Amino acid sequence: MTSTLIIGATGLLGGEMAKASARNGNDIHVLVRPSTAGNEERLRPLKELGAKIHVGDLDDYDSLVRAAGAVDRVISSVHVDSASEMTLVRALRDAGVSRYVPSAGFGLDFAAAAPGSVPPLDLKRAVFDAIKEADLPYTVIYTNGFFSTWVATLGDLMRFGSSPLPPDEVTLYGDGNVPATFVSEKDIAAVTLRALNDPSAVRSEIRIARNRTTQSEMIDLWRRVSGRSPRIVQQSAAELEAMIASAPWLGLLRAFWIRGETALETATPEAGALYPELTFETIESAYVAIADAEGQQRRG
Repeated sequence: MTSTLIIGATGLLGGEMAKASARNGNDIHVLVRPSTAGNEERLRPLKELGAKIHVGDLDDYDSLVRAAGAVDRVISSVHVDSASEMTLVRALRDAGVSRYVPSAGFGLDFAAAAPGSVPPLDLKRAVFDAIKEADLPYTVIYTNGFFSTWVATLGDLMRFGSSPLPPDEVTLYGDGNVPATFVSEKDIAAVTLRALNDPSAVRSEIRIARNRTTQSEMIDLWRRVSGRSPRIVQQSAAELEAMIASAPWLGLLRAFWIRGETALETATPEAGALYPELTFETIESAYVAIADAEGQQRRG
């Protein structure tokens, strides 16, 4: 039986990775911080999947080597600072894992995104360079936009964490007609596990470019499915650039809705073409599920 260590398994994406690993028949291991180790409520879903719990920290080299030494493969679904990422890379190299799926890939395809325009992406590039320099057998999965952050906010990342989602007011960036691509966390996990079982995916990069749509189309789809009509606030590309000057991470909005970098064709193989047996959740089905849940809540 193949064993897989999942880092970040108590989060949304990591939880989907754990469930996909269980469906795949893997021996599941998870790494949790000492502060989480005593939280039975958070650990219960993982224990119900049969996961073995390892207590450690991404800044604790020895704990990482111990956990990684117990498994064949490692998936990281957490984004941490560069020092922690480099510690993890060194530990996985020394533990001799047979495959590593880094969190550095969960986002834009490096071949499409302009260097220097989004600081978090430049950090991910540096981590990926370190992985290659360490000669770790990696598989990088570029996801582009997550459903939980982009589809749920109608493409307005600034609304993430607000209530309700999708929001009653949304900023439309540029002309609203630049395409981007999106994928659910469940489907990211499915692609990841499929790639881990693919010998040809060792030391390779794969992109997920499903659900191509514009922000205007996304808003219109939510309006049709839910009957809710969000208030639209227009923001020009120039106005967005002024915001990016003081908050560089907002470069993600430029990458998605001004430059259309998630929808650009690159030489990176696309997951749906590589693995045609996989099916992908649509944005419409996600909105139908949200609208149904809202309706049940009102009736309940």
